[in-house]
Amino acid sequence: MDGYLKSNLDMAKNAVKDDWDMVIVVDGPEGAGKSVLAQQMAFYCDPTLTLKRIVFREDTFRKAVLDAKRYEAIVFDEAYGGMASRRSMSRTNKVIVDLLTEIRQKNLFIFVVLPSYFDLDKYVALWRSRCLVHIYHDRFQRGYFSFFSYSKKKDLYVYGKKYYNYRCVKSDFKGRYMNFYTVEKEKYKEKKLKSLRAYTNKKKRVSDADRKEIERELLKALARNMYSQQKMPLKQTDIAFMLGISRCTVQNYLKIEPSA
Repeated sequence: MDGYLKSNLDMAKNAVKDDWDMVIVVDGPEGAGKSVLAQQMAFYCDPTLTLKRIVFREDTFRKAVLDAKRYEAIVFDEAYGGMASRRSMSRTNKVIVDLLTEIRQKNLFIFVVLPSYFDLDKYVALWRSRCLVHIYHDRFQRGYFSFFSYSKKKDLYVYGKKYYNYRCVKSDFKGRYMNFYTVEKEKYKEKKLKSLRAYTNKKKRVSDADRKEIERELLKALARNMYSQQKMPLKQTDIAFMLGISRCTVQNYLKIEPSA
């Protein structure tokens, strides 16, 4: 491990033992290797780290934090699909903020892996995260990172967020790292793939639900419009026949009590 990075992690380990928590952000382009370095740092801080505490979704992250023992490390790797939408980013921010008290009480090491530090909630980005490790590649060669300390990453957020500019603030130091997984690589990839499929299926179900809700609202608007026409209002039975729905559904849309 890079010597400067190791020294900073040693300080983090001492701080956690002195009743602090440690939220470390690891960001960078997809495929650049941020998950690998996050694992290495988490394993260095907590040699008991297993695949069980490397998680990919908000629900599994919440469970990992609640189940964690004191001084343990958790890697929350949201880069694999979850950050693709603004709605998911909002949920991720919320679950991190909600669990900060639990993280603090248990003195946990939390490694948040995501495409961009600038997408984090301001409170987490500026105040609760201790440092930022930004992964980048050099002419498509992996294994490079820049380290931003607590004060430097705050300046970076303030001055760089508008254009997602990582060069507006000079990092504390730059380093290299090796492509080495601390857990079994194939099992890690299998878990990651399952999480992606679960996320995709959930997103599809939500999309189907949204589509059905839109259809219901459209039918409701049509039914009310047909019933309230000034010149030639239609009967409920006619509306039901024309829209292909039951008379009870029409009554529900119109909020009219059934006639005796």
